[in-house]
Amino acid sequence: MTYRSQNSLLRYSFLIIIAAFILASCTETKRNYVLMYSPDEPIGEISAHIEDIIETHTIHTVERIISEGSIANLDSLKNGTADLAIVENFIPFEDSIKTVLKLYPQILHIFYLSDTTITSLDGLLYDKDVFIGLPGSGSYRFMMILFDYFQLDKSRINVVDNAFVNDVIAGFIDIISQDQLQGLESFKLFSFDQIAAYGQGSVVEGIALRYPQVRPFVIPSGTYASLNRMPIVTLATDAILVARATMSEDEIYQITKAIFNDKQELTGISPLIQKGLTEHFDRSELSFPLHEGARIFFDRDEPSPLERYAELSGVIFSVLLALISGIITFLRWHSQRKKDRVDIFYQQLMDIKIQLPKLRHSADGLRRIKEIHDAQHKAFQMLINEELSANESFRIYMELSKETVIDIKNKVKILRAHDR
Repeated sequence: MTYRSQNSLLRYSFLIIIAAFILASCTETKRNYVLMYSPDEPIGEISAHIEDIIETHTIHTVERIISEGSIANLDSLKNGTADLAIVENFIPFEDSIKTVLKLYPQILHIFYLSDTTITSLDGLLYDKDVFIGLPGSGSYRFMMILFDYFQLDKSRINVVDNAFVNDVIAGFIDIISQDQLQGLESFKLFSFDQIAAYGQGSVVEGIALRYPQVRPFVIPSGTYASLNRMPIVTLATDAILVARATMSEDEIYQITKAIFNDKQELTGISPLIQKGLTEHFDRSELSFPLHEGARIFFDRDEPSPLERYAELSGVIFSVLLALISGIITFLRWHSQRKKDRVDIFYQQLMDIKIQLPKLRHSADGLRRIKEIHDAQHKAFQMLINEELSANESFRIYMELSKETVIDIKNKVKILRAHDR
């Protein structure tokens, strides 16, 4: 192998490394994400739009599955049967779950059927049929928390699982449209306190102090026509998109980026999403810490291709490093092998030079010259076949062999003169 061939081999090896890193940066495995969501609106519509956004802006697909509520959603994330879910922000912390983004505020609406205005929870709930959502929902869980917070006698509250024909209907929902208000004309909305107390140590502020994932909220008067002729002081939490903590930074980064690139597609669903879906929010209020991939997007710390595929790049780099080491070892071995072959020619030549003083007949000298010429021819043939290198050792051998031939010819002349 010539010096030029060795350089070419090394150059091609480095080109392989560069090509491998480019390939690692561009390679992405297509995934089918499972998105869990509750049947409540607008969550159903939001999940459909998220599916469309991800499938439009990434190579991945989304399978939407309706669940029995937020607790069931989290269970699916924990056991690995789901990748993404929409839940309320006040669900207890799980270290296997991370937040992707906030979607919109969910407002606690408590409708009650009465001819009079009720101002206390016990008067609202005792000896009444009360629907607070399905047992696995966030609304159900939070209302149970409120029962304990106000130290209510649960034996006097008839919690039912039928959303229709009840005295009280409670849950975290979106702003209700006029069409959805049909059938609720005879109901009123419960207010935890008078509007004058809001900001002055009201009941809802005390609840928010105890449970920081919820916050005071005021439904302005007239929002629901006759249902609230006065402002309603209540509570709100956030619907958030969460993911398995084990999902890669790049996956979550791409999903978050895709959603915010098509933010208008979501904000048209509800006026609350317009303000709720934002990159700027208090991350300390999240029940689940922000996923690192989402943080990278929000902080605009866009990962380089090498960072996105660090693990794959590391494996490829290790393999290529071993390949280069093997090539270098092979080149050294090959070079040493060529040197060993030149040494054979040197040894043959030295044997002839040592025997030169012992020559007694001219015919012996001519045989030695033929041996050297044959060796030279063989060396040149091996050089052509790249079995020897045209280096300094080869050049010295050829010069030394020529000098030896001259010495033998001079010796032959002397022997011929002596023979005569």
